[in-house]
Amino acid sequence: MSTGEALARAQASISTQEIPQEARDKARELGWEDGLIEAALGKGHSLQEVWQALRAGVDGASAKGFLAGDGAAFLRPEFNWMRVPTEWGIRARASDPQLGLTIGDLNVGTYGDVPDVWVNRSEIARGSYPNMMNEDMGYTIFDKATVWADCCVPLYEIAIRDRWISSTDLPWASLEPLSGDMEKAVCQLMTEQAERAYFTGALWSGWLPAISYGYLELKLFLSTVIYDLARHSEAFRKRALSNGGGLGLQAPTDFSRCAKEARSFVELAATLFVQDSMLLTLFENGDGFAQNEVERELYRLVARDRRRMMDYHVERLKHFLFKAPERREEQNLYFGKAEGRMFKDWSDAAVSEPLAMLLGGGAAKIEAGKEKLAELRRLQVQNYLRDLEQATFQRKGLNMRMQEIVAG
Repeated sequence: MSTGEALARAQASISTQEIPQEARDKARELGWEDGLIEAALGKGHSLQEVWQALRAGVDGASAKGFLAGDGAAFLRPEFNWMRVPTEWGIRARASDPQLGLTIGDLNVGTYGDVPDVWVNRSEIARGSYPNMMNEDMGYTIFDKATVWADCCVPLYEIAIRDRWISSTDLPWASLEPLSGDMEKAVCQLMTEQAERAYFTGALWSGWLPAISYGYLELKLFLSTVIYDLARHSEAFRKRALSNGGGLGLQAPTDFSRCAKEARSFVELAATLFVQDSMLLTLFENGDGFAQNEVERELYRLVARDRRRMMDYHVERLKHFLFKAPERREEQNLYFGKAEGRMFKDWSDAAVSEPLAMLLGGGAAKIEAGKEKLAELRRLQVQNYLRDLEQATFQRKGLNMRMQEIVAG
């Protein structure tokens, strides 16, 4: 097919594709004949490939030769990629030799500039030089205030150092049989927590692709959160199936549905703030209802992981409120909805009765266990309000039932 025939074919097939004037100007500068871009598109080359050739400085003769079948003329090395205006001479060094070279140590020079708004919609790595033509990769979150917390940088390093393996780091061989009612109570609690951990990890996973690539450190930290939650789900399930018991009744899903229905990252984060604060207190007080060393160690390790999650929640909310103070009242709406769903879950017998039995020491002592559970719930709500205060947020209109819990 001649160049003229290719041009005619191109005009018929690319009528809906607009060639940027900037591309035409660059082509003329390099000596491309008029119509050569259309000819390239007509032969099946994409506009992005044409841009790459123009940016590489391919002259008109080479481009025409390539389209005519003389690939050798086009393949002459130009090494233009070596002349991009990125910052060179960088030598990242470990600020703490014991910690090694951390992702925080890489934030030097222009590479440490995390902008308030990330404008590039592609997969470009922060600090690299952009191509002239890039595809939109579907990111929807570009505002730093929505997702960012400075603590995500060190928290990522802590998370990867604190990783644990449920199969070997928990003393499974020490398990001894429990009475039937106590084993059932343990297994019901494990069933609920396995489901909550799995579902929350899946929620974070669904939102991670929406966060633009400019906030790499935050994306890395959230990846560790997702991994931690998967491990928690695995460990809870193992405990349910390792001591003569089994999985119990499916946990209530009112709170999970509330989190699933979040329309924005800000709403999701506020919703999970409620759950994650309550669960952190639960696991930090695991000694009160653990029945053996396996469970005590499990709750300790899970609490350590969840402390990192809560640190992120607090710092993210504080940063968000500082940058967008006009959205404070909006947070009360999200917290109120989540608190109501959380209390509804707490009221379910499959949630409250197993904990009361474990706290009291069996079905026969459940009334004493209910008193201890009331104390635990009071502590959970108090710590939740404390976490909000640390994030510079004074909760207005706390759920009425939770107010009653705090009042005793």
